Amino acid sequence: MRDVTVIGAGIIGLTAALTLAERGHAVRVVAREIAEGTASAAAASLWSAPLVERTERARRWAYLTLARLRVDALDETAGVRDQLALAAGIVAGPPDPWMRAFAPPLRAAAPGELPPGTAAGTLSVMPLIDTAAYLPWLRARCAVAGIALEHGTVTSLAGFARPGDAVVVAVGAGAAALVGDDTLRPVRGQVVHLSNPGLTRTLVIRDGEFGPLFVVPRAADVVVGGPAQDGVWEPEADAALEQDLLRRARAVEPRLEDAAVLGRAVGHRPVRDTVRVEREDVGGARFVHCYGHGGAGVTLSWGCAADVADLVGAA
Repeated sequence: MRDVTVIGAGIIGLTAALTLAERGHAVRVVAREIAEGTASAAAASLWSAPLVERTERARRWAYLTLARLRVDALDETAGVRDQLALAAGIVAGPPDPWMRAFAPPLRAAAPGELPPGTAAGTLSVMPLIDTAAYLPWLRARCAVAGIALEHGTVTSLAGFARPGDAVVVAVGAGAAALVGDDTLRPVRGQVVHLSNPGLTRTLVIRDGEFGPLFVVPRAADVVVGGPAQDGVWEPEADAALEQDLLRRARAVEPRLEDAAVLGRAVGHRPVRDTVRVEREDVGGARFVHCYGHGGAGVTLSWGCAADVADLVGAA
C-alpha cells in the first residue's frame, strides 16, 4: 500500500482517488479547482466519446465505466440515468459502430419529430450523467472513504513526491503546462444553463443552419452548448457566442423561448492523439499520468481509474 496524491478533482481525478482508496491506499486529492471550476463541471454530460481515440482499450474503459455507472445509478442522488435522445441533421448520419453498443438506435425519427433545419434523425437512449449532481456525489463518496480534498496549485512535479510515494496526474488540459506535454491541446466548449420548462428529451443537432448544438435537460436545468473551439484557451464566457447559442436553441426547441438563464460555464477538453495512461518513475517516486480524454472523460473514467490503480500498485 502506498501514500498516493491525486492532482486534479474532475471526474478523472475523483474516480481514480476512489478506486485507489477501495484498494487500500491512503489517498489525498490536491486541486486548484474542486467544484464548479473544473472542466468536468461544464460538461452536460452525455454518454458519448467525442475527440478521443477509437481503440479497443478505449472501448474496454468505456464498458468498465458503463458497468460502474449502472451501479451508481441505483442511488437516485448520483444523477445518473438513461434519457431519450434525438440526433438530427441535414442527412441521416451513418451508424457509428464504435459507439453502437452504448447508445443503440431505437428508430428513425418521423418527419413530424424533426426540429427545424433538419431532414433526418435517429432516436436513441443515451446514459446521462448530470455532473451538477454527480460531482458532489463523488466528493461525498471521497469524504466517506477518508480521502482529503485540498485546494492547492501544483506548478511543477519536481520534488513534489517523496521516494516510495505515488502521484496521479489527472489535471486534464492543465497537463500541457504541468508536464510539458506539447501533444496536448485544448478544445474549448461553452455552455449556458437555462431553467427547464419541462423538457425530458436530449436534442443533438449535428449540422445545418442550427448545428452544431446540443440541448440536454437535467434535473434542475437545461444545458445548451455545441461549439468546439480547437486550440482556444479563453476561460471567460463569450457573450456573443452565448446569444447565438440561445437563438439556435430556441429555434429548434421553442419551449425554451421564456426559459431563464441560470448560469454559464466554459470548459477545455484535453485532446491528444491517445489518452495518456502510463507510469513514470522519478527519484524513487511513482508518477502515473491519466489525461487526454478529449470529450469522453466521464465515458472512460472508471475504466481508466482501474488501470491507474493497477499501475500505482504494481511491483
